[in-house]
Amino acid sequence: MLNKNVCPNCGQLYDTSLSKCPLCGTAPQVVDTASPVQRKRITEAERRQRRSARKETEQMSRRQKREARFMQDEEEELLMEEEEEKRREEKRRLKEARRAARRAGRNGEAGSIPNSVVPSFTPAPARDGRGPMPPVPPESDRQRVPRVFLVLSCIVLAATLLVGCSYLLWKQDIVKFSIYEKLAGKNNGTTEPVQTQGSAETAQNEAPVSTTLFRGDGAIPCTGITLSQNSIVFTESGELTQLQAELLPDDTTDSCFFSSSDTAVAKVSPVGIVTSIGPGEATITVTCGEKQAVCTVLCNFAPPTDPTLPPDVTELILVKEDMTFFNEGESFTLSVTNIPAGTPVEWESTDESVATVDAGGRVVAVGNGTAQIYATVGKLKTYCWVRCRFDQD
Repeated sequence: MLNKNVCPNCGQLYDTSLSKCPLCGTAPQVVDTASPVQRKRITEAERRQRRSARKETEQMSRRQKREARFMQDEEEELLMEEEEEKRREEKRRLKEARRAARRAGRNGEAGSIPNSVVPSFTPAPARDGRGPMPPVPPESDRQRVPRVFLVLSCIVLAATLLVGCSYLLWKQDIVKFSIYEKLAGKNNGTTEPVQTQGSAETAQNEAPVSTTLFRGDGAIPCTGITLSQNSIVFTESGELTQLQAELLPDDTTDSCFFSSSDTAVAKVSPVGIVTSIGPGEATITVTCGEKQAVCTVLCNFAPPTDPTLPPDVTELILVKEDMTFFNEGESFTLSVTNIPAGTPVEWESTDESVATVDAGGRVVAVGNGTAQIYATVGKLKTYCWVRCRFDQD
């Protein structure tokens, strides 16, 4: 029985040396005697073998692609170098031909200088998945733009933008530029008046302030000054009086100035408006060239008392903090909104040639420009911007 096989079809016993059953011709049945653990190990080993074979195949394929791409890049670089060398050689021949033609022209021989020679070039072969390499066209010496012109154009453009931006900022009164102020004064036929800033408290320790009516070149000297009043008496703070000066001759070109000897008592604007500030006596002097005239100002009233404000009032709030006038003579009355009714308020304009303010807070537009209207109550102070734009809609 050890050397016998059993036919699975007919049950016949036959020798193991035979390849099939002699009775029915059925091949012997192979019985798998491996355990499940052994079969699992065999399956995993087969999988590892297949995985490693697949990885080796992929690595070989990638290596072959890299080598092919590297060889193709080398070929493209060689082709581009050859084309560049051809272009340099053709340019060199063109220069030699031009020199020879110029020498022939100087020697009196007939000849013509070739205008241009366009070097031929061949596009690089196609690359895998990336299309053909774009050809590099040759550059002509006559078509090449010098870099210095590009740099100069950029500088001019940047300077133009800078000037335009600065002019817009000045036009909107965001930044002050003296050059634009001077140019605007020349175009309008007038000059910029000297602004007097500060309050009556700081003016007590300052020198007499001069305000300019107009500036001239002095070609026609002034011979005399006549004032409309030689003395002015004020009975309360904040009163206004117009002081007019008649100059001789009428067409004099000497500069004319108004000045106050004590701005803590009385102030004067560039057009001769005198404002009472505090009790005392001051002198208003009008100077035109070498001529002078004076007017005595007497402020005959008691100094204003320091008003008592509620303890919760730490700052003054105006009904407006910014206003713009477009016509001469326009007015607006300012007021402080967070103080008790009847509390006295001191009003002051930093430039009365632009806007004036009376004791009641009424602001009147006078001339083009920008000024500040200060409101003072005791030790508290605030201000409102006033802009006069008569040349705008």
